[in-house]
Amino acid sequence: MGTIPKWIGGLRQLSYILLNDNQFHGGLPGTFCLETSKLIDVSHNHLSGYIGSEILTSNDTNCNVHNAHYRPKHELEFVTKTKLYTYKGMPLFLMSGLDLSSNNFTGEIPPQIGNLGDIKVLNLSYNMFTGHIPTTIANLSQIESLDLSHNDLSGVIPSQLMELHYLSTFSVAYNNLSGKCLQKIAQFSTFDEKGEGGFIDMESFYVSGSISYVMVLLVIASVLHINPYWRRIWFYCVGVTITTCYYFVVDHLPVPTRYKVWEPRV
Repeated sequence: MGTIPKWIGGLRQLSYILLNDNQFHGGLPGTFCLETSKLIDVSHNHLSGYIGSEILTSNDTNCNVHNAHYRPKHELEFVTKTKLYTYKGMPLFLMSGLDLSSNNFTGEIPPQIGNLGDIKVLNLSYNMFTGHIPTTIANLSQIESLDLSHNDLSGVIPSQLMELHYLSTFSVAYNNLSGKCLQKIAQFSTFDEKGEGGFIDMESFYVSGSISYVMVLLVIASVLHINPYWRRIWFYCVGVTITTCYYFVVDHLPVPTRYKVWEPRV
């Protein structure tokens, strides 16, 4: 076990950082150049802490040194769209993604996440992120796979995400989201309910809860009206419960607050 060396972030020409499935702990080095690194995978570690905005935005001019004519000859594996793919040659050059899944990151997802440019994969699942889903994710116009599942996110799903026209895999399941599902139009018409699971439509919840409550009352009233034997038992139980509660309250009230019988002085 150990921490991710800070000198890794100092390698400004490093396009692929694959440190997944290790036992690294601590936080991400603040020197990571996420704006130009094409693939960063630190998933399945024990990393923790906040994702600072300084990691997602860089004012260092040395950060923009990625060679647009570079064609990698080796092959790399990277998880996208919930599957492990092998990339080589031009597909690898065109691929870009950030995978922080299966760690212990906390805090809110910084709005600066929308500054990652042409990133195609963003996986923040299986962490402990809180707060709302930042609307700036809609700035990731080229994203194809977005996984925010298994966190503690709250609020509603931003409607701005419907502007992500290349999105083919989407999941926010197992969070504390509320509100309505996004309209099933454009790319979102291809997603099933499992992808948007893990949140509560509060309006539907209140309506269904009220209907269920009324139905239970109607069923009880109908049964008691039809069967006189059960009706007698019902009223007997109600009477016993009221009497028991009354004497329980009286016996446990402080003495000065109890009602005393008035006695005339002699």
